[in-house]
Amino acid sequence: MEKPHVSLLKLLLKKSNVKVNEDEFEFQLLSHPSYPSLHSITGVLDHFSIKNYALEIPKSFEALALLPSNFLAFIKTDDYSGFVLASKQEFGFQLFFDDSKKQVMLFNNFLDAWTGVIVIIEDEVQEIKHDVKKARFSNVIFYIVPIVLLAISFYYKATLFQTTHLLLSIIGAVICILIVQHEMGLHSVILEKFCSQENKRTSCDAVLNSKGATLFKVFKFSDIGIIYFASLIFSWILVTISKTSFNPIVLITGLAIPFTFFSIFYQYKVVKKWCLLCLSVVLVLWLQATSLLFLDLNKTVLSLSVESLTLTAFSFFASFALWQFISPRLKKEQELRTLKIDHFKFKRNFNIFKSLIARTEKINTTIENIHELVLGNTSNNSPIEIVVITNPLCGFCKEAHKLVENLLLRADYNIRIIIRFNVSTDFNSTDTKIAMRLIEIYSKESEQKCLEALHDIYSNYNPTDWLQKWGEALEIRNTHTIVKAKEWCKQNNINFTPEILVNGKSFPSEYNRTDLIFFIDDLIDEQAEKIEVELINQEIEN
Repeated sequence: MEKPHVSLLKLLLKKSNVKVNEDEFEFQLLSHPSYPSLHSITGVLDHFSIKNYALEIPKSFEALALLPSNFLAFIKTDDYSGFVLASKQEFGFQLFFDDSKKQVMLFNNFLDAWTGVIVIIEDEVQEIKHDVKKARFSNVIFYIVPIVLLAISFYYKATLFQTTHLLLSIIGAVICILIVQHEMGLHSVILEKFCSQENKRTSCDAVLNSKGATLFKVFKFSDIGIIYFASLIFSWILVTISKTSFNPIVLITGLAIPFTFFSIFYQYKVVKKWCLLCLSVVLVLWLQATSLLFLDLNKTVLSLSVESLTLTAFSFFASFALWQFISPRLKKEQELRTLKIDHFKFKRNFNIFKSLIARTEKINTTIENIHELVLGNTSNNSPIEIVVITNPLCGFCKEAHKLVENLLLRADYNIRIIIRFNVSTDFNSTDTKIAMRLIEIYSKESEQKCLEALHDIYSNYNPTDWLQKWGEALEIRNTHTIVKAKEWCKQNNINFTPEILVNGKSFPSEYNRTDLIFFIDDLIDEQAEKIEVELINQEIEN
């Protein structure tokens, strides 16, 4: 079963027509330092630039009528306390506790259980394109492979028995892959259907983690299942293409039946719980055995050619070798993913960040009487001031500019971003020409136009091409700004670009510059609390 909030948030995004890479979304949520708190929910939505609101509103029918069709609600009942996905219906709400557990609750019953806390997102079609493409590619591969295998079977005019047996082998392989995913702690909608409703009679974990699920303390039956069905698939493709006898496959199908009785006996008598995935494998094996009734078994078993035996043996050895190569890497990848989540949870801990940034000396970032690029909240009372010292020709500054763009998307009204150029005072140099032109665009045209010009120079634009597109500065008054900024950099020993100052303090070198995005909400909240405390103290003094 997926961890708290993961399946609920995925369902909310799906119902709200918001498309993201689900694996990346889950990773960002699980690695949030405050997971599974409400703060982690809003934090991950902010990270993906999904507009959201966490609110506590009055518990009334009028308030319910104003809510969107789908939202997260915090409820408290006798047997449950936590978030659910609430979907409006005619007489009440359909509540989703996870992918598989749901219940319908009338409006008045919902009001009794609801605490008034909700999380809503803007109900509009959004897509994180580069992330979704990767997920779509994986899904396409998953569906295309079986279709290609069946197409090969039809192309070579396989019999109904051959095609049916091949299809059942594909189904068996898919089920075994699901079992391996469950053992590795991975999640999918299908797995939720099979393994989430565990009770006194069913438990995938109890069966799959038992001693009987391992052969000779080395091979898990899930691994054997994948090798078995993959071998049958390869064998069918090879014998169909070569038009040789499929009799060895028939023999192997019959020999597999005794293992089904062992599986049923072990689940019933030893574990005393049923694994629905394991029973599905048993069903596939029985269906394959049943299909043998359409053949002349006496003739089939007795006629085993060397060629067909060789192809079948090759398929089994190839499948075994391939899975022995893939399986450890899959497990290692899952271990690394778990380690990565723990690492990011530690790295994104705001208290650690605060202790590191507190060690740095505060710098006075004010330069009087100059015209700089000020983005976001341009007023001097912004809770967060970020100064980015940069150079248009600096390759490393591209990363810093991408950060600026993301910060403006996340919290442009709460952040004042100053772009300060550390360039040559030779006004014929390329970097200075570009810096002066950027300042001129900002002061003469608009902030948005300046952002476009900034994006161009910090992407893949050649400086010469950039100057041809945007031109050179027509006014020389901005030379004063360039000189003053250069002097300020020298006075504060800022010799390299990019440099990032957060409220006058240097961003800790222990972090990547792009990590600032993870702390911006906490920084804003902290500053808001400080301002609130100061106002309270002023009222007390007055």
